[in-house]
Amino acid sequence: MEVENVVMQERSTKKQILLAFIAYFTTIAPGMSIGFSAVALPSLQSDSNPNKLSLSEASWFASIVSVATPVGCFISGPISDRYGRKTILLLINIITFLGWILIAFAYDRTDNQYVILLAGRILTGLSTGLSSMPATVYVAEISCPKWRGILTTASSIAFASAILIVYILGFIFQEEWCKICLITAVLPCVSMFLSVQYLPESPTWLVSKSRIKEATDNLKSIWDFADLTEGIHEEIEKMVKNRDATKIGLAGSKRTLKSIIMKKIGYFKRPSCYKPFFIVLMYFFFQQFSGTLVIVFYALDIVKQAGVTVHPYILICCIALTRFIGSILVTCFSRNFGRRPPSILSGIGMTVCMALLCFYLNYDFSDKWNWMPVFCLIAYFFTSTLGFMSIPFAMSAECFPTKIRGTSTGLITCFAYIFNFIIVKSYPWMMEEFKPIGVFLFYGVIALIGTVFLYKYLPETKGKTLAEIEEFFGGKPKARPPIVLRGVVNEKEAVKMLQ
Repeated sequence: MEVENVVMQERSTKKQILLAFIAYFTTIAPGMSIGFSAVALPSLQSDSNPNKLSLSEASWFASIVSVATPVGCFISGPISDRYGRKTILLLINIITFLGWILIAFAYDRTDNQYVILLAGRILTGLSTGLSSMPATVYVAEISCPKWRGILTTASSIAFASAILIVYILGFIFQEEWCKICLITAVLPCVSMFLSVQYLPESPTWLVSKSRIKEATDNLKSIWDFADLTEGIHEEIEKMVKNRDATKIGLAGSKRTLKSIIMKKIGYFKRPSCYKPFFIVLMYFFFQQFSGTLVIVFYALDIVKQAGVTVHPYILICCIALTRFIGSILVTCFSRNFGRRPPSILSGIGMTVCMALLCFYLNYDFSDKWNWMPVFCLIAYFFTSTLGFMSIPFAMSAECFPTKIRGTSTGLITCFAYIFNFIIVKSYPWMMEEFKPIGVFLFYGVIALIGTVFLYKYLPETKGKTLAEIEEFFGGKPKARPPIVLRGVVNEKEAVKMLQ
């Protein structure tokens, strides 16, 4: 049996990587909306712009994405749990396309340009929220334990790719941000085609809906087997056991809105849900308030505030490239190092980088050490990518029970982007009140506190199956009655009949 499983996993590796690529490709265009403000604001605030944005309008243009994103996060979970992982990915592509087309439409408008820009940003922000977790959840559910750590962490590569692409386009077009929007609008069209053609629905989700035959067929497709094998049968059996272990006794009750809400609340009373929810929520809090995404939104301004003399567009492209390389490294090494060591190393690195930058700004070493702010910003981006930027999303996808996974990840990323809105919207005020040194010091202190918290509370999930992770947090699987299908009591016979 062990030999068969090894062969099965090897044969399905390429298929899992391909499906992960298609799923994550959905998130690139929504992710580009986060970095778009950094490259569009210089033109929108230029004196040559007849519709020049004020400081307040510019802050809303940047942060309005983070207002819409929590809404997308909140509704993505229920949509994903009810209608499926593939359905939510298709919906994301439609909303993303409409948002970027609307922003492009505002380019030549002399009247109501600001309103149209905000409307487009709201749509792209909604798509960002919708895309925040479904792709990672899908990948976690279709990947085997051997590759799950790598493939779920690869979501950070998609995000880093989105930022790198939008910064490069910003460097190429600069004032012509309309072209950036039109190019970006092509991506969801490509993603829609790939998803419709090649993406099977998650077997785990299908089992949760008691669609066992479809789940079996999809798992055979994902594992690249034409016939039902013992390994596939055992995997389906585990999914059924996990489904039954997380059910709440509402069988036979009318599915009213109140009963659905109460059912969801009932899940959150379980240790297997509220324990990982608290840990991952705090991880996201430290991620946002340590400045990891603020710098993405206001990259050009922060580069100037840090006292960098290098061409700002070139530097932000170098920073984005650094994050992209870091994302690849953390994905490759996650299989060997797990979640805890990269998280702690990331927090320590971010703290040191912000401390060095504050030291440089406080004592004004611009004559001798003018390379210091460049080094600090690039190193900060790199170290944040190793843990704080990538691992919370991966853990959200693997720490919750199947029946509540979509809702939990949607809710927790909703909170994450509320944190993001607060810190992004307050950035201009903080920079004015506390000056650059005070802002960078704040980010460093939060990173330090976060590191201490993670050292004490963050569990290691490396090499564990989703069922083992659930059991660790208190959701130990219980015995269940056998599947009865057409008078057949033996489960193996039941699954064979579904071929």
